[in-house]
Amino acid sequence: MYKSALDKLLPNYNLKSILLYGEEPYFIESYSKKIANIVSPNKENRLILYFDEYDFKEAKSYLQESSLFGDINLLIIKHDKNLSKKELDSLIDICNKNQNSFFIYELYSNSAKNITKSFSKKKKADFVRFFKPNLYEATNIVKEFAKKRDIHIDEYSINHLLLSLDLNIKMAINELEKISIVNKNINKEDIDRLIYPLNSLNLEKFYVGLLNKKPILKILKQIEDEEINETRVILGLENFLRQLFLFHSYIKINGNFNSKEVLGYKLPPSIEKERVSLAIKLKQKNFLEIFKVLQDSELKLKTISNIDKKALLFSRLIKIQALL
Repeated sequence: MYKSALDKLLPNYNLKSILLYGEEPYFIESYSKKIANIVSPNKENRLILYFDEYDFKEAKSYLQESSLFGDINLLIIKHDKNLSKKELDSLIDICNKNQNSFFIYELYSNSAKNITKSFSKKKKADFVRFFKPNLYEATNIVKEFAKKRDIHIDEYSINHLLLSLDLNIKMAINELEKISIVNKNINKEDIDRLIYPLNSLNLEKFYVGLLNKKPILKILKQIEDEEINETRVILGLENFLRQLFLFHSYIKINGNFNSKEVLGYKLPPSIEKERVSLAIKLKQKNFLEIFKVLQDSELKLKTISNIDKKALLFSRLIKIQALL
């Protein structure tokens, strides 16, 4: 089914298992929370397995548990890959047979090939595919979020934020929340100054390549062609490096790694692995030297008017690679 059909179903929700997947993470997460609150208002009756935490035996055992008091067993699996059809069939069958067992599968992918058939209506199951919202829909969602958080931002600025982030609602809300810590009154200029648009240039991918000492001439050409704000590139790299330093410190202190403890949320396994690899590779000396280069670059970009900003950016990025 589609989102509109799910909206109609929610007031009388009667499914035992549901698959939520598609192009917009915000919809997957928000509808999962709505369904969870309907099925099991008591959060203690939920088992949430994040990405690589998923273990079939644990999930199956949890759903098979019986309770003398008729407590609900709600299993929520968050993953970016399709799980085994055989395992899904087993979990869905248990929920269908066990009155108190329910299953929500949050699949952060646009492809659910070969597994949607498992969520058969005969087993009181179904699946929902979410598509990217239009600008009107996305604006209303962000507007409602801003109202609840007492963040003052006009509709034009919300549109500008969403368009700069390719209508990614989840990212827009996250960025808006970060800006609001500094200023509760936000306009277009604040967005341009404080948010670097990841969509127009995959900066994070660029940062990973930069720190892995991969050739950067091609990406520098793209920066030049797309007229990306140089300050945004520098600020984005500073933020990325701060996150890596947190990972580096945590690993050094604990001897292991858990992105949920560091960031407050679980990273997808592939991204977590990438972060760990970079954090281990970089030494404290590297962090210190690179932060000095970035802070000096930021100061010059913000205070010197008659400066070739692109030349400064390019030279600093090349210098950073030389320090690694």
